[in-house]
Amino acid sequence: MAVRPPSLRSIAAFEAAARHASFTRAADELNLTPGAISHAIKALEQRLDQQLFTREGRAVALTAAGRTLAARVRLSLGLLADAFDTAPWRARDRLVISTLASIAERLFLPVLSRLQAAAPGMMLDLRCTTALADLDRDIDLAIRFGPGGWRGVQTRFLGDEMLFPVVSRTYNRGEWPRDQTELADHVLIHHPESSWRLWLDPAAPDPSRSGNALYIDDSALAVEAAAAGHGIALARGRLVVDDLRSGRLVRLFEREVPAEYSYWAVWNPSSTKLPVVLPFVEAVAALFTDEIHSIES
Repeated sequence: MAVRPPSLRSIAAFEAAARHASFTRAADELNLTPGAISHAIKALEQRLDQQLFTREGRAVALTAAGRTLAARVRLSLGLLADAFDTAPWRARDRLVISTLASIAERLFLPVLSRLQAAAPGMMLDLRCTTALADLDRDIDLAIRFGPGGWRGVQTRFLGDEMLFPVVSRTYNRGEWPRDQTELADHVLIHHPESSWRLWLDPAAPDPSRSGNALYIDDSALAVEAAAAGHGIALARGRLVVDDLRSGRLVRLFEREVPAEYSYWAVWNPSSTKLPVVLPFVEAVAALFTDEIHSIES
């Protein structure tokens, strides 16, 4: 006789608690009480005769048995979601990648044929956005510049980033600042993820407080503004390799500092497209290794 599976409510309670590492947050997501979540998980533990979570006060963590069950549950939920997919064609022949416009323009487009070769038989669908990717629905893989440490997803570290000032050869008729103090007399291009405070020497006067400033919220556009001669940008090194090599941009000063964020690949560990996603992630990781060599040369 077939074994009756647990209720979908119990399964949902366990999956949410495993993803959030919190009964309270799982309860908020499912519109239940923490007591209901705890009761559902205790029922599962009794059924399996296995402890699924360790509990220390309000904090919870998966046990080895819990991690195994969580992986199987996520895979099963992924298959169930595919059963209700209104566009099954998309699951077969399209790899949907969410990334930032700066990454797509500066890192992916120059080697697009190489990336397409890493996903044979698939159409690449690039979605350029700063919004968080929904890896449970319409996005297969996200390439992000961020802090990492996201819960409930699989991640792969791709590379760090260095910051340094760049300028066009034509900017200010070639009369460029010779030190940090003289930056106050020039237009500084600001970007929220590459703050000048990271690069500036705190022992010297702060030129970023002067009125000469241009604020742009897209890193690729900030680089383009510098290349057009509108000011001096604090650039991410990987984004300006070709510009420095061609002479379109010139690096100012020897000083460089690490960025606050790094590059990451992020995907759903229960995705049915793992046979395509994983080789593509390897190709992207190799691209970042090549970029390091380009910067060093």
